[in-house]
Amino acid sequence: MAKDQLGLMLTGSEASARAYDRAVSDYWGLTGDPVGALKQALAADPAFVLGAAAIAGLFLIGGFRGDHLEVVAALAAADRALGGASQREKLHVAAVKALADGRAPDAVTAWEAILVEWPTDALALRFGQDAYFFLGQSLAIRDSVARVLPAWDRGHPLASFVLGAYAFGLEEAGELGRAEAAAREALALNPKDAWATHALAHVLETACRPEEGIAFLKATQTSWRTAHFMAGHNGWHLALYLIDQGRTDEVLADYDRFAAPKLADDTTLDRCDAAALLWRLELAGVGVGDRWEAVARAWRAHVGDHVLAFNDLHAAFAAARSPDPDDAGRLRRSLDAYQRDGRGHNRAVTAEVGRRLIEGVLCYGAGADAQAVEEILPLRYEAFRIGGSHAQRDVLNLTLIAAAERSGQWRLARALLAERAAVRPTAKVRGQYERACARAA
Repeated sequence: MAKDQLGLMLTGSEASARAYDRAVSDYWGLTGDPVGALKQALAADPAFVLGAAAIAGLFLIGGFRGDHLEVVAALAAADRALGGASQREKLHVAAVKALADGRAPDAVTAWEAILVEWPTDALALRFGQDAYFFLGQSLAIRDSVARVLPAWDRGHPLASFVLGAYAFGLEEAGELGRAEAAAREALALNPKDAWATHALAHVLETACRPEEGIAFLKATQTSWRTAHFMAGHNGWHLALYLIDQGRTDEVLADYDRFAAPKLADDTTLDRCDAAALLWRLELAGVGVGDRWEAVARAWRAHVGDHVLAFNDLHAAFAAARSPDPDDAGRLRRSLDAYQRDGRGHNRAVTAEVGRRLIEGVLCYGAGADAQAVEEILPLRYEAFRIGGSHAQRDVLNLTLIAAAERSGQWRLARALLAERAAVRPTAKVRGQYERACARAA
C-alpha cells in the first residue's frame, strides 16, 4: 500500500497516492481540478478506492444529487474496489453513500469516526466541515477541528487551511476574538488561503466592522480572486460591506464584472450568491434592472434538485423576481412533489422549516407582505436548520423587517429593528429604528 502526504496508508499505486495528495490540496485550497486528477488516477488504478469515494463526495458537496450519473459511477467504482480497502477507506465509502442517500448526519458520523482514529485525515476533515455547514451546525464546525488540531504540524502545507477552517467555526460559534486570531495566523502561514480570508471576512461582518472589511478584501483581492467559487463568495462579502456603506454603485459594477459572468459556470454557490446579492440590493432600495433574468434562468435548470433547503431558498429569490411568471409556481409544484415523494434529512428540514421560509420569500416577491411575515416570523430561530452561515441566513431577517414595514406592522418592525440595532449599531440601522418608532407612534 502507498501512503498519502500525511503518512496514512492508501490502497493503490504510488501514482494514485500522489494524485490523491494533489486533489486533497486543491480541495482545501480551492484550486486546480481535484475531480479530474482523481478520475485520471482511478482509470489507471481500479483499486484506488479512496479516489472513487472522493470523486463521489466532491460531486455531492458541489451540489449534485445522489442519483446523478457522476455520483452513481464513482460509487460503483468504489464498490468494485471495496474488497481490498482498509477500514478507514471503508468508512469513507460508507460516508459518501450516506450523503448520496440523503443521510447527511450519518455521513458526518462516519467521517468523525475516521478522525477519532486518524486525526490527520484531511479528506474526512474537509468533507465533515462542508457537511456541517450544510446542516447549519455551527458548534460542530468549530469542534470538529478542535478535536484534531493538536495532531497537526503547523509546518505542514495544509495546516493553514485547517486553521482557517477552525477560524470559521469559531466565528460561527460567536467567538470572534479567537476566530480573528486563528484566521490571521492562517493567513500569515499562507496569504493565498481563500478560506481563511473568508473566515476573517465573516468576523469583520459579524463584528460590524465594514470599513475594515472593505480595506481587507480590497487589499487581498489578488490572493483570493483565483480561488474557484470562493472568489465569487469573498466578493459577495465585499458587497455586503459596500451595501452597508451605501456604495451600491460599486456593488452593481462588481456584480456585472464578476458575479454575472460566473453564472455560466453553473456552480451552486455562484447561483446562491448572485440571487442573494440582488435580493439584498433591492431590500436596500436599489433597482437592479434586468439582472434577475439571467439568475432566474440559471436556477430554473435546477428547480428539481432539492439537495439543500438553503439552495431552494435562493431559488425562491430568483423565482420571486423572475420575469417568467410561472417560475414561482414551478418551484412550488416541484417542492410539493419533493415533500410527497422525497426522503432523507433535507426532505424533513424542507417540510418542517424550509418550505415556509421559501413561501415567505415568494409571498414577499408577490407583494403579499402580511403573509410573508406570517410565514417567516415563527421560524426565524429554526432557520439555521436549512444550512449556510449566519451571514447568509441574515437575509431572512432583512426580508422580515421589510415585509413588516411594507404591511404597516410598525410595532413589529420597531421590535425587530431594536433587536438588530443591539448587534449592528450602525447609523443606517439606527435610522431605520427611529423611523419605525415614529411610524409605530
